[in-house]
Amino acid sequence: MLTGRARLAAAAAILIPAVIYLGMDSERRPDRLKKEPNPAYQLADYYIVNGQIRDYGSTGILQQQLKSTQLEHQPGLQQTVVTNPEMLIYNAHQPNRSVSSLKGIISDSDDEVILDGQVVFQDNAGTEMATTLKTESLTILPQQSLARTDARVVISNSSGTTTSVGMTINTDSGILNLLSEVTGVYHVD
Repeated sequence: MLTGRARLAAAAAILIPAVIYLGMDSERRPDRLKKEPNPAYQLADYYIVNGQIRDYGSTGILQQQLKSTQLEHQPGLQQTVVTNPEMLIYNAHQPNRSVSSLKGIISDSDDEVILDGQVVFQDNAGTEMATTLKTESLTILPQQSLARTDARVVISNSSGTTTSVGMTINTDSGILNLLSEVTGVYHVD
């Protein structure tokens, strides 16, 4: 008959190889214990929470302002990914405009801004001449003074509501082109 120490040694001799085998077997390990890399953070060279960026022209006049709950610069893709962006666009010849969305991508060359999710574009915000444009996606091309979408658009102001599928707008002149399925309701005072 084995003594207490001998039983312990025999049990260890039997159990230790089994425990080591199971511990080294990656197929039997639960997936939740495996650490997978997060590709978004690997692409970023900086990350800003609750950021605010101001862009001034060559004469020192404020041209635009961007607020975002999160900004992540991805140098390999030459873009900045923004969450809940709110942009204010200032123009001496046009009313100030504001644009907001759930997320967006800004190219490093500042030649394209892509906004997605509950996009709201406003002219003359806070006045009785205010016009609001709502859509699900909007591409802004600042160097061409152009904003465009192929998605459904709802434009409303104090005089009525107009809907369309697709539109382009010249942000300098304010000329709006509605592309298809245009309907409108005009409120008579």
